[in-house]
Amino acid sequence: SLLQNRSSFLYGRRPAGTVPVYALVKNCISKDIRLRAAKNMPMLKTSMLERNAFTLIQDPGFLAQRQTNSVSDLRAQIISQEQIRQAATVPRFEKVREESGCQKVHFHVTYWMFYPFSEGKTICVLDLGFFGSWPIPTIGGVCIGTLKEYGSHIGDWEHMSLYFKDNEYPLAMYVSAHDAGAFYQYDPRNGTFVYESQETRKGLFQKPTFPEKVYTADDSHPILFSARGSHGLWTAPGKHKFVRVPRLYDESGFGTAWPTWKRLELLLEEDNEPLPGWMTFKGKWGNPSSNCHPLARLGFNICEFVDGPTGIPMKKFNFRC
Repeated sequence: SLLQNRSSFLYGRRPAGTVPVYALVKNCISKDIRLRAAKNMPMLKTSMLERNAFTLIQDPGFLAQRQTNSVSDLRAQIISQEQIRQAATVPRFEKVREESGCQKVHFHVTYWMFYPFSEGKTICVLDLGFFGSWPIPTIGGVCIGTLKEYGSHIGDWEHMSLYFKDNEYPLAMYVSAHDAGAFYQYDPRNGTFVYESQETRKGLFQKPTFPEKVYTADDSHPILFSARGSHGLWTAPGKHKFVRVPRLYDESGFGTAWPTWKRLELLLEEDNEPLPGWMTFKGKWGNPSSNCHPLARLGFNICEFVDGPTGIPMKKFNFRC
């Protein structure tokens, strides 16, 4: 069905068009309330998520997350999915909720973006025949060997996450860049995000230098910058090192806006909520690797074309309830 739908994210020809961004929401409060409600009122099945709204802005040059206290389609969808069933137990639950003061939000949301192709990095190499091509440094910016591109792949999933608890502003943000990511804490006093820590999900030589600065639009929402060609997400424009050997960089800057809030599709991580069929696919969203370095036999992922990425169901959440 995705291949037959010309507006599917598989094609991704025009970010400003109909290609969607998928918001995968994990509601933490519903489980907590259901457990408490089941203890006090066995007939109560579900709970209501407190009102919250946020919109997403992303483009080939930047991605931004904006929260707002106004009513939005996204908030309405979340609430409709979490609304209490009409039953005689509702008044009793409302009374308990008022007495316990549990009108809080608690969830995390991950925004997933799909790109049909990820461009690799061009490095200077020296061809050693049977031993393959080995990276060498440039001299005065000049490559005395051969320029070769490595790491391209068909299909590219990128994401960022926000964590909400007890307030209508986020507690923290996670920004993913390739096989690593950084955590930022939100400071409500100045309305800014502050760098906290980072992680490398895989890759011995991946150790990105994440910016401490987070750009915000009028102090209202963070702006993320999507790297040219490879789409890694960064909180500031510029040149960002993400691999130590050989030194590989992402370049990001202000580009054409992608108004993704106009095409945002909600996915609820709930036991009773059906997900689209493609969300059950556990294979790879691209071609297998090819034109690999001899060291690839030893487990080093050095190929002109690397494997396509796995999809959303195979990824771990960056925040836990």
